[in-house]
Amino acid sequence: MHKYINSFRKIAAMLAVCAFSCGAAYAEILTLANGDRITGTVVSATPETVVLNTIFGKVSIPRGSITLVSANAQDEAEAKKAAEPAPAAAPAPEAAPAPAPQNDETAPEAKAKEPEWIVEYRNFVKENFPEGWQFRLRGGVALKETTSTNFTVNFAFDVKKEWDLNKFAATAFYDYTSETVNDITNRTIDKYGIETKFRRDVDTSSHWYYENLLSYRRDTVKGITDQVDEALTFGYRFDFKRYNMYIDIAPGPAVRYVNARNYDTHWVAMAVLAESLHWDISKLMVFEQSAYAGFNLEKPEEYSAYLKLALLVHATEVMDIALRYAYSYDAINASSAQKSEQTLLLSFEFPFNWK
Repeated sequence: MHKYINSFRKIAAMLAVCAFSCGAAYAEILTLANGDRITGTVVSATPETVVLNTIFGKVSIPRGSITLVSANAQDEAEAKKAAEPAPAAAPAPEAAPAPAPQNDETAPEAKAKEPEWIVEYRNFVKENFPEGWQFRLRGGVALKETTSTNFTVNFAFDVKKEWDLNKFAATAFYDYTSETVNDITNRTIDKYGIETKFRRDVDTSSHWYYENLLSYRRDTVKGITDQVDEALTFGYRFDFKRYNMYIDIAPGPAVRYVNARNYDTHWVAMAVLAESLHWDISKLMVFEQSAYAGFNLEKPEEYSAYLKLALLVHATEVMDIALRYAYSYDAINASSAQKSEQTLLLSFEFPFNWK
């Protein structure tokens, strides 16, 4: 019997050696024959002893006194976890789709929001003015004081419309200038009237056109109660697209009706030449020029002529500033010594759908 017990002990010792050898990396709990339990890390193991590293230092324990060897539960769990194959890497989250491009009104790079009064102005024009028609109100006042006082006022209202091959334009105006010397005021200019143009191009590709000019005016300084000019011209447009410029030249026959002081003739047959120039210097600046000459066919020495120049600056969307110069000469029905007049005026202009 004693022989079998010794054999059993040897087998247990060999198993213990294997257990210690395999679990040397982990903390062990050794249960002794007297019931004590010792926890530590196996440093070395032989068939006779086991050396355990505990919190009190290294302890050598006879193998025969060890009845049970068990692993520390926490370390065993960690060992099992470490022994398990690493889980497959989770698929990387898909990149969020790029946000759809925003329109001009919401994109951060969009231009700054327009002032509310600009929006209200556009709505006012859209609701109160006929579609396709363009309007412009312009006016200026000048006061000059030296040895005399000169006062000038000028108002005008322009309207135009284009459709198909047709173009219509009209201008109503009032000009007044006075000079005061020693408290005595004399009017040097006092006139008003309306000028209209109706033009039709020959075709879309041609520069040739027909134009009808019809105007009415009254001039109290020159003693003209009524004056009506009617002209039918045939013209050509010289288009200089490279310079954003065009020039119109149109000659033709005309007739004038006159009701003037000290002028007996009421009907005058005339030949006229009309010319105009338009130059877009830049997006903010425009130069305009127009000229007109009419000759009395019966008395060639009597003629009427005018020249108008204007430099416009687009100050804002609702207002332009213009420097305007006008010169006129009229020897037809000139009942007074004053045949010529000229004005230079700084004008403030308010466009409505004007292009």
